[in-house]
Amino acid sequence: MPSELGRYLVYDKIASGGVADVFLARLPLGTNAFCALKTLRPEKAADRDHRAMFADESKLLYALSHPATVQVYEIGEAPDGRQFIAMELLCGQSLLGLWELHRARGLRLPYDLVAWIGARIAESLEHAHGVRDPVTGALENVVHRDVNPSNVLVTFDGRVKVIDFGMARRKSQVVHTAKGMVKGKVGYLSPEQLDGEAPDARADVFALATTLWELSVDRRLFQGDDDMATVLNVSKCKVPDPRTIRDDYPDALWTVLRRGLARDVDARYPTAGEIGRDLYAVAAAGGRNVGPSLMAERMLELCARA
Repeated sequence: MPSELGRYLVYDKIASGGVADVFLARLPLGTNAFCALKTLRPEKAADRDHRAMFADESKLLYALSHPATVQVYEIGEAPDGRQFIAMELLCGQSLLGLWELHRARGLRLPYDLVAWIGARIAESLEHAHGVRDPVTGALENVVHRDVNPSNVLVTFDGRVKVIDFGMARRKSQVVHTAKGMVKGKVGYLSPEQLDGEAPDARADVFALATTLWELSVDRRLFQGDDDMATVLNVSKCKVPDPRTIRDDYPDALWTVLRRGLARDVDARYPTAGEIGRDLYAVAAAGGRNVGPSLMAERMLELCARA
């Protein structure tokens, strides 16, 4: 039997993270419309900082409105004090899951689809980076800080969605990261973050380029035997030329990723929008009509065999 959270009927847990769980829910009571309901895990809900961080994420997500970003219907707090984010229910696979499906079948994600997925992620990030304070109009200087294959979902109808802004940094947030601390998965951090510098949009560009290098080459880029080895690899930032690994690797895709993975932050793409435009050009150069329909065909082909 479902439980109740405010006006929502809550069913099975569909995802779980370090501080929050996501449930299948129906909104509102008396309708047949389903959503994904994100709530703090019970052991975290009593902690003031975790509650403030969850509220920060809720407010940021509510301010975002882009086709490549998960849509938020409502943020709130139930009468018993439990905070929640009601979001669109997305059916599909994370990029990590999609990568694993390809590997299990001895396949690789086509280069034009990798570039197109990257362009969609870049558009979502560009939108987030441009969020402004609704009162003053000042830029919030949003940085996602956790772009990686686990935090992007590809739906069965071929849409790409950035789904988790729990680590995001913005100017007006309540809880700020202490100086010298870093957030995000180690293998996708930028070198400047490891150096203790405050990240900007170019850190997200680096994480996106890392993700796309891995998807297109079919191997991890900076992953070492442990976190310390991974940190050292990121800090050195020695990126192999994928054309020496894959004979058919497109020159144009490597040109884009090489700039996105520049260790010198000033040599990197200055905005997510710029790397996104170049990735769209790479996708189009393959000669296919790359978009949601082609992506949906790929998803159907893979998942029908699962």
